[in-house]
Amino acid sequence: MRAWERHAEHRTSGEWHVHTSFTDGTATVDELCGAAERSGIPLIAFTEHVRRSPDYDFRAFLDQIDLARGRYGLTILSGVEAKVLPDGSLDVDDDILASVDYPIFAYHSFPADKELFFGTLHDVITSGRAHAWAHPGTFSTRTGITLAEDELNEIMELMARYRVAMEINTKYLTPDASWARAAREAGVAIVRGSDIHSLKDLAERDERWSKMSPLL
Repeated sequence: MRAWERHAEHRTSGEWHVHTSFTDGTATVDELCGAAERSGIPLIAFTEHVRRSPDYDFRAFLDQIDLARGRYGLTILSGVEAKVLPDGSLDVDDDILASVDYPIFAYHSFPADKELFFGTLHDVITSGRAHAWAHPGTFSTRTGITLAEDELNEIMELMARYRVAMEINTKYLTPDASWARAAREAGVAIVRGSDIHSLKDLAERDERWSKMSPLL
């Protein structure tokens, strides 16, 4: 079962995209959990950046999450944000992927090639390895890649079939209304992700969400 299925009641009230000081965030797991609990956020998913050979102690990251679970009265998920590689695989070790509750995928430092982008989307979605697509539309907007309506609908239908959720990302304000509408019509699950990198980001998430929630 996907993490967003197990905690479906928190798909838009929880925080499904959080980074810590283990990578490029500025707050610890403990600090972020404390702030989330004080703010009444029912769920927090730590989707830390990862590579096949991480340059930090991933086991220590998971240990910090385990400690926080015994300390705070909210649902706390472990996760990774794995980048898509040009061969359609994810830049994450299988053992790490299997050790977390909520793996998500994203496009970072990827060639500006529409055919490659479209093909790898198929590969990642149908592989069953990721639970959600992080900041969808950000890469295509940055590179000028445009999916035709039939291509977009094909991707959304695949996401619905393979139970891959689409993140409404309030940092980059993606996806746009046309993508959100296609996802809704295809029956794709939506999760709320603020791409948290600091306590300030967490405090401002509701303000950011107000800009995106009409898309739902």
